[in-house]
Amino acid sequence: MMMDFDELDVGCNADFTLHRANEHYSSQALRLMHDLRQSRKLCDIRLRVAGQEILGHRVVLAAFSPYFYAMFTGDMLEASQSEVVMKQVDPRSVELLVEYAYTGILEIHIDTVQSLLDTAAMLQLTDVQKACSEFLKRQLHPANCLGIRNFADAHTCTDLVEASGKFAERHFTEVANEEEFLQLPKPQLAELLQCEDLNVRSEEEVYKAIMRWVYHDKEARRGEIAELLRSIRMPLLSPRFLVDTVEAEELIKQDIKCRDLLDEAKNYHMLPDRRTRMQQERIKPRRSTVGSIYCIGGMDSTGHSLSSVERYNLSNGRVSIEASMNSPRSGVGVAVLEGKLYAVGGYDGSQYMNTVECLDPATRRWHRMASMLHIRRYHSVVAHDRQLYAVGGYDGSTVLDSVEAYDPRTNRWWRVGSLETKRRHIGVAAMGDYLYAVGGSDGTSYLNSMEKYDPRLNQWIPVDSMHSRRGGVGVAALGGRLYAMGGYDGQSNLNTLERYYPEEDRWTFLAPMAQCRSGHGCVVVGDLMYAVGGHDGVQYLNTVEVFDTQLGEWHSQGPMGTCRAVAGLAVLNNIPCTNV
Repeated sequence: MMMDFDELDVGCNADFTLHRANEHYSSQALRLMHDLRQSRKLCDIRLRVAGQEILGHRVVLAAFSPYFYAMFTGDMLEASQSEVVMKQVDPRSVELLVEYAYTGILEIHIDTVQSLLDTAAMLQLTDVQKACSEFLKRQLHPANCLGIRNFADAHTCTDLVEASGKFAERHFTEVANEEEFLQLPKPQLAELLQCEDLNVRSEEEVYKAIMRWVYHDKEARRGEIAELLRSIRMPLLSPRFLVDTVEAEELIKQDIKCRDLLDEAKNYHMLPDRRTRMQQERIKPRRSTVGSIYCIGGMDSTGHSLSSVERYNLSNGRVSIEASMNSPRSGVGVAVLEGKLYAVGGYDGSQYMNTVECLDPATRRWHRMASMLHIRRYHSVVAHDRQLYAVGGYDGSTVLDSVEAYDPRTNRWWRVGSLETKRRHIGVAAMGDYLYAVGGSDGTSYLNSMEKYDPRLNQWIPVDSMHSRRGGVGVAALGGRLYAMGGYDGQSNLNTLERYYPEEDRWTFLAPMAQCRSGHGCVVVGDLMYAVGGHDGVQYLNTVEVFDTQLGEWHSQGPMGTCRAVAGLAVLNNIPCTNV
């Protein structure tokens, strides 16, 4: 018997409505349309690209690309045609992008990225353009960065233009030895040479790069020398280099404008009282040539705590001895805050300490500051939001979970939220709104765990653990990523390097150091990370390794003067230089 729905009593709520949402509907529909395309069914548009045929559905392509949307919904002739001829595009890239329209999956390779970006720009696919830009950023190298910059500029990929330009500045010495550099048009070369952030040890490197470019096409380029030399801070060249190299250059002898620039540079050295009359941009050091790494205290190969301080000048690679601290300090925490360097706690050879010293770069003298509330060694000190934080450590009997903060304006310390886990030999870095406490030892075992501190909540929160246990680990933050290098895992010293992605809460391995080390210092300078000193399990070290985050490679740097571990490491910029 058939039910009479007109007389069916379904309840008293006549306004009741059931809504059902299928969260998989869209993906299922696209999969079906992809299957239809694969089987060449219901396809209503044929793209003809360089003699090749690519089938599709207008509705899918219009939803995918503003270019196709305008073509199929507007007054263009193609709106009513079943075949569209696409000129000056790569058929392989069109096929990949049409497939991407149906699947949402796109594989980018080094041999397809440029044509993909070309085609994506025409089809107005901003997400694909961005993905190609990110891919090319990862491929940047001294041999290709200038070409990638020109390519990005032609396609209005602003972020890639900036990234490749910064890469060329950062790696200028290597870039200047590549073929692409020799092919640069003069305006682009001048723009690069004038950059304040050009990473060179001295202006000699800039001069040599100019002459290499000129001699690549000597007759055509000899008339450009004077204008290019204005990009050099020539007065900052050494007197010996000016006389032995610049003045001896035949092309400069033959150009009166070049000789005028040379005379100005020589006058800078011979008549210092006239320096104020010179154009300031030509006598101002570039930012990259200013700054030094300070290695502070620590323990030497005899087991003694040190008060000595070494300075590594980033502009010339020289190591000098600076004013010693008032007290020896090993296992000391060091940080720079508002242009001053703080040495916090440590061990002086007889007792654990809570005292604090501050180096004023203007006077090059150490001054006593307010002591911490608790004695600490093997802790970590970090600057964040105009305050210092002293995290964890060891007081001679107990591994600590306590954390203190310091305000230089009031010269006062106070307790903040404690760590979730007690930690000594800890690494700490500030990144974004958080402090990250990495590895260390709880007194029983070495740790691979990490936690982050939210100052707004005054709370530490566990996050993803490293792959390796690491005590005496070097930790640094750079470019929104956290790096943990070296350390001791309870059995051996490590040379491995891990990188943490906060948005994904995961760690990955990168290229290892050449040397195992723990208890070393770690600092960031530009795109570079320095690992200094430490202990390799057999001996104390004075060696220095540098990790280039753009290239993903380590290289060795000149050694420090003293082998030391559990020292403090920090970078101070714009310090008056009198002894180097």
